[in-house]
Amino acid sequence: MKKRLAAAAMAAVMAAASLTACSGGKTETQAPTKAAGTEAAGDTQAAGDTQAAASGEKVTLNLCWWGNQTRNDVTKKAVDLYMSQNPDVEIKVEFTDWSGYWDKLSAMAAGGNLPDIIQQDYSYINQYQKSGQLADLTPFIEDGTIDTSKIPDSIIESGTIDGKCYALSLGSNAPMMVYDKAILEEAGVTLPEQLTVDELYDISKTIYEKTGAKTYYDGGINMMQIVARANGSHLFDELNAGDTASSKIHFGNVEKFATAEFSISPDLLAEKNPDVVETKPIIDETTWNDFSFSNQFISISNTSGRDLGITMYPTMTGASEQPMYLKPSQFFSIAETSQHKKEAAEFINWFTNSVECNEILMAERGIPINTEVADAIKPKVDEASQVVFEYIAKVSELATPIDAPDPAGKGEVEALGKTTVEDLRYGDVTGDQAAESFVAESRKILEEAAK
Repeated sequence: MKKRLAAAAMAAVMAAASLTACSGGKTETQAPTKAAGTEAAGDTQAAGDTQAAASGEKVTLNLCWWGNQTRNDVTKKAVDLYMSQNPDVEIKVEFTDWSGYWDKLSAMAAGGNLPDIIQQDYSYINQYQKSGQLADLTPFIEDGTIDTSKIPDSIIESGTIDGKCYALSLGSNAPMMVYDKAILEEAGVTLPEQLTVDELYDISKTIYEKTGAKTYYDGGINMMQIVARANGSHLFDELNAGDTASSKIHFGNVEKFATAEFSISPDLLAEKNPDVVETKPIIDETTWNDFSFSNQFISISNTSGRDLGITMYPTMTGASEQPMYLKPSQFFSIAETSQHKKEAAEFINWFTNSVECNEILMAERGIPINTEVADAIKPKVDEASQVVFEYIAKVSELATPIDAPDPAGKGEVEALGKTTVEDLRYGDVTGDQAAESFVAESRKILEEAAK
């Protein structure tokens, strides 16, 4: 127990140290509340824009995103370029890591002071749209302020709710397993483009025996969703119905890996904190692998300083459906409370459609959604980015449709999943017990959030 408490304390210190601008905390556990003044935002916007134009003063926009140091550096560089080209606009930036971002954003929403431009995730847009926090981008698309002529309709649809676009994707993305090429070569192992979980278990054993490198198995919600999809289902449909089928498979796999000699210990995993790029156990070769999304590959590769490869998330032996999918890497939305929606839309248009901007970003957020921009920067990207371009092309050949956006309560369900997996890894519960309690509690959370 002392070890466990020490590990938790170390993880908390590491997470706190990773926050570079916004204050952070644990994953969001409640949907955003409707901010005071939202209903009057349209009126105040018009007045604000008119006053700014009349006075000749700069329009100030606030921009907030989550990310690691690589994303922070390139985004700030792009913002500086935009301001140099648009001297009448000042953009103030604010960022944090993923784990603290949603708590920060929820607090800002509750206080009625959301930034003008918000980085959004596919998992959360329904919650923020439902609570009236997001502006409808459709008018700006229709009048050409945001040019979508070189963007596939499916990309626009990914940020559309009830016929209105509330978020514009910033890149195409897919789940991935990252691996250390040198460790695999030393072990004499070659990975297929997509393993099964059983194959991953056997290969992990071989790698440990030959090299001593440990394995990390993803116990989080991303793997839960992959398991459900491979099982011909969708995770949140099962949780809403109280169905434990996919959860039992998932937590059974977590238990199997947790009890294996080749797996990283829960104490060391807590110390390393795989949720933060800079401390992922693959970075210092504690593990030979990691699970993430493809838009993080560049940062992981750059931070490790080694030659890394990508393969797909593992599927199940005898899967009834291909679980891989393409996902919007993240979105930009405009706050309904923004007094400068048009200027915010103009920045989003530039961020999306400018080759010059994307030559700075270099696909850090995923493959550019503007097809001409993607073609223009592909020959210029570094080796790590080329790997991502090729990976997305492979996934697109077999990907099945993405699940519907996650429902309200997703953040609390995800937090519950992390706690449940921690208990499982420490041996406090069995896989079946974990599945039963997780599904029962998740169903309550989702029912309450839907009210």
